[in-house]
This record gives sequence, structure tokens and C-alpha cells, in this order.
Amino acid sequence: MSISNFFFGENIPLLQLEKFSQEYTLNVENTFLMGKENLPISLKTSSELLVHQQKESDFIYNTITLQEITGDTEDHSMKPFLLQSLALADISRNLYIKRNANGKILSVENTDELWKSWEEWKEDKLASVFPEEKDQIKLVTNYEKGLKSFEGELKKNLQYILLLPEVYSLIFPPNEYYSFLSSLLSIRSRLMLGVEYNYQLKLVKLEEENNTLSAEFHSVLNNREELIKSNIKKLYENEKEFSIDQFEFSVKTKYNFEKSSGRIMNAELHFIEKMHEHLAYMIDMDLKIKSVEE
Repeated sequence: MSISNFFFGENIPLLQLEKFSQEYTLNVENTFLMGKENLPISLKTSSELLVHQQKESDFIYNTITLQEITGDTEDHSMKPFLLQSLALADISRNLYIKRNANGKILSVENTDELWKSWEEWKEDKLASVFPEEKDQIKLVTNYEKGLKSFEGELKKNLQYILLLPEVYSLIFPPNEYYSFLSSLLSIRSRLMLGVEYNYQLKLVKLEEENNTLSAEFHSVLNNREELIKSNIKKLYENEKEFSIDQFEFSVKTKYNFEKSSGRIMNAELHFIEKMHEHLAYMIDMDLKIKSVEE
């Protein structure tokens, strides 16, 4: 018997990896607080997704298909942006993603297809969605820049962090000595230009009941001290009403999994980046299996 088995027990995976296809509804709300005198800006989207998963050798392959997306905002200035964002979502509706056995995203396998879809959309729909030539030039530049770095950007995207969790190395029996951290993740600041947060998701709660595994993860910000010294501290130097103690960065995820397949039954994600009570960006996501009525 190994020393690790003596202390922690046999490493029995809590989730089995089986092939499945599942339709989901993903609701996302982005909320931006920008000044005491301004009302919060909220933008909501609802996506219908088909997620297919299978394991081959030591890898997991996922196909994610966007079946439909809708959106809404009460802020009139944001409506054109929302409509254009929904139109852009129609460019590439399929992603084929390769992950390791733990669930970590390794690569996007259909980048050629993404480029082909973009070229077709650019030819057929660009002028109708973006009538102004200057807007067309700007979009083409930004979109093609994004495609070139698409794989890296997808790994930072909170929607895919929620949809494709890195959880398959969770083992039984968890005890007071057991600790679980995801691999290193990163996300750009929504409030500070040029700032990127480096974090990991730490297991904070794990429960089993019959064929359901419930898990909750909270972010650990690895470069907090570095960012405070280099960027964040400067923002508070001339502020009399606010202090650096009000700064907050947080990513929290919660899941219910089907143990026998590794399939997500429902999940949620909550993101907060806050300088103070009147300057903050929040994202709330809710993922659930699509009901028959829908």
C-alpha cells in the first residue's frame, strides 16, 4: 500500500466519464455599475445549447452547438450593441473541443471551420449588420485578430469554464486533508485596461446523494499582491470616499453532476470585479437541462 493510500484511501474517481448528448439552456446576465449618479446597466442573453461528450483514449471531446440565442436590455444605448452581438453569435454555431482526462481544455479542433464560417458571413451578411464602412473595417480587424488567438481566449471565457469544468480528477474519499485546485486560469479585467487576473478554482464543498454529486468552487487570486502594487493601489490614491479594502475579485461555481456519466444536471457561475460599491462588473450564469416545454 502506498503512503498516499494509507493516509487518503484509494483514489476512486467520483465521476465516471460516459458518452452523452444533452440540450441545455444557459442564461447570462452582465451588470455594470458605473458611478453613483448612473443606473446599473444590465444585459441578458439566453442560449439554447446542445453539448455532446465522449471519451477516446486519455482525452475528452466535446461538441458544443449553439441552437438559438436571444437577448434583452432595458438600456437603450446598449440595444444596438446587443443586436450586433447576437448577430455575431450566428457566425460560428459549432465548437469542437479537446480536453485532457481531468477536464482541462487543451485545444479547439475545428479552427478551419471557424475561419470558413467567418469568410462566408463576411461575404453575405457583414454589410447588412454593420452598414457603416468604418464599423466594418473595425469588426473585420478585431474579429480576425480574435480568431487567430481564439483557443487562448476560449480558455479565459467564463461560459466555457462553466460548461467544461475541470473536475474529473475529484476522488473519493475526500477528508480534512484533501485539497483540490484547478489548473491556472486567467481573465482580463472589465474595469482596468491591460490588467489580467490569474486565478485557480478551489473546491470548497462536496456532497454525494445517490447518483448526484454536488460541488462548489471559489476562486483563489494568485497575483493579488502584484496587481495591488502595480495597478490597483494607484486607483485609490486620490479617492477620499473609497479604500483599497473595497476591492473584490471573485469567481464562484456550483454544480450538480450525474455521477454515472459526468453529465452536468445544473450549474451556476457568479463573477464579481469591484473597485467600490459604485464601480463594479458582475456576471451571473445559470445552466440547466432544457425542459420539454421549451
